[in-house]
This record gives sequence, C-alpha cells and structure tokens, in this order.
Amino acid sequence: MNYYERIQRSIDHIESNLENIIDINIAAQMAFMSLSNFYRMFFALAGYSVKEYIRLRRISLAADEIVNGNTYIIDIAVKYDFESGDSFSRAFRRITGYLPSEFRRQKKHFYFERMNIMDKYFEIQDKDLLERYPDIKVLKELKSTRVVYYNFFGKNPEHNAFEVMKEWVKKIRIKVDEQNHRIFGYNNPSPDSDEQTEYGYELCITVDDNFEVRHPHIKTKYLEGGLYAVTSVKKSEKHDMGEGIMLAWKRFNSWLIESKYIYGGHQWLEEHLGFDEELNHTGGIDLYMPIKKKI
Repeated sequence: MNYYERIQRSIDHIESNLENIIDINIAAQMAFMSLSNFYRMFFALAGYSVKEYIRLRRISLAADEIVNGNTYIIDIAVKYDFESGDSFSRAFRRITGYLPSEFRRQKKHFYFERMNIMDKYFEIQDKDLLERYPDIKVLKELKSTRVVYYNFFGKNPEHNAFEVMKEWVKKIRIKVDEQNHRIFGYNNPSPDSDEQTEYGYELCITVDDNFEVRHPHIKTKYLEGGLYAVTSVKKSEKHDMGEGIMLAWKRFNSWLIESKYIYGGHQWLEEHLGFDEELNHTGGIDLYMPIKKKI
C-alpha cells in the first residue's frame, strides 16, 4: 500500500465519522503513520491540513442541512461536534462568509467535495492487470518540484548522504516531520555491477520556490516530473530494504511487459517515508518507475 492509498484510507475513516468525535491519532493509525508524518503527508497530498479538511467537510454538510432542512442550528452544531453554537457560527462565517441564520434566510450555497486521493493522482488501469498487480499503481503525473539536494559518492552513499542532510536540516531548523516536505533519492551515478561498493546517491528534500540555501555542497534544482508507476517496499525486521527493492524492480519489469506503457526516460525515484524528529528514516519507501505510454 503506497502513501497515497494510506492517506485515502484515513480520509475514508474521517468521512465515516464526520458526525462523531474524530481522534486524529486514530486517523494516523489508519494510514499506518506517526502523527507528525501523517500531518505532513496529508497536507502534501490533499492540499489542506487534516483539521481544516475535517472542518470544511463538516461545514459543507451543515450548510446543506441549514438550507434544505428545518433543524435548529444549535442541533446541527452539536451534530458536527462543535463545542457551542458560537464556535460553529464563527467557523461557518469564516468559511462561507455568512452567519448560519443569514445563510438559511438567503438560501446560499456552499459545497466542499469529499477528497478522493486515488482519483486525483492515479490513472484508471486495466482491470485484469490491476488484479494481477494490485501493488502497482500509475500516477497521472508527478509535477516538477524544486528541491535542495546533496550527492555523496563512495561507500554506503545512502547513509552518508542522509547524515550530511541531517546535520544541515538541524542547523537551519527545518521541521521535516511537521512541514510540507517530501524526501526523494536515487543513485547518481548508479553502480555498474552488484559487486561495486562505491557509487553515488543523491538525496533531495522538496522546498518552495523562495527557499534559499547557503551551503558549499547542498544546492537547489528542479526535480523533473513525469508519468510514474508506483509501488511500496517495507523495511524488514533487520531494517534492510535491499532485497525488497530488487524484488520490486523485477515485479515492475513483469508488469511493464503486460501493460500499455514502456520505460520512460526521466529519473526513477525512491520516496523515503517516515522520519523521527532527528530525521532518522523509520519507515519504508515508495518506488517510482518512470514510464510513458506505448505508441
């Protein structure tokens, strides 16, 4: 289950409990994430904080009831877990521009649609192929994004690239676990054989266009986007993902032969998932295989 599917799972849980008290910790558990990573990835994929999404969906449902029903406004406020009529009215006016009573009297309209991450990000696939490869999904397109990056060449380049980035992140106080950052990596250059112990690994952290870097070895660029097939690799009990990554690429290649796609020319990616406050990688990864449609 990739990150997109995990966030969708949490959204489905939220949607089934809009009339109940929603515990964000449980929503994070539904996504198999720590609370900090859940907040970060929810915002990155949905475009709203999880609390704002819940508030918008509740106000949307409440607005429909206000205009199309005769229920007392205080009862609607209680139904959607607002502490008081005043707190409901403040939230309602902030979002719609009207007090609930004005909204009802003027028969206004407000609608915030339920989010479907899978529809938003993924292409509709061949049903038979999806049944054989349920773990592989096709992104509609990963957009080009600005990143800071560091490339380490030598032995254990993944580990060493992370160590340099960790020290820099701590120094400038980037809160990767709280803010809208995603972390990608890839071999650059790749090893020529399984026996080669020295090669390069480039680690990238997404940043906005105004972010400035003052470091002799950490630089900025735009990471090329494109069409990708995505699958997930979990950490083993020994925290080694090498074998899982190798098996995932073999499965990618088998899927590619049967699909309507061919291998693309843009950069393959590993998205690193799950970090603690010290930027230690605690989760698995999503593998992104570049693809393009067959002519």
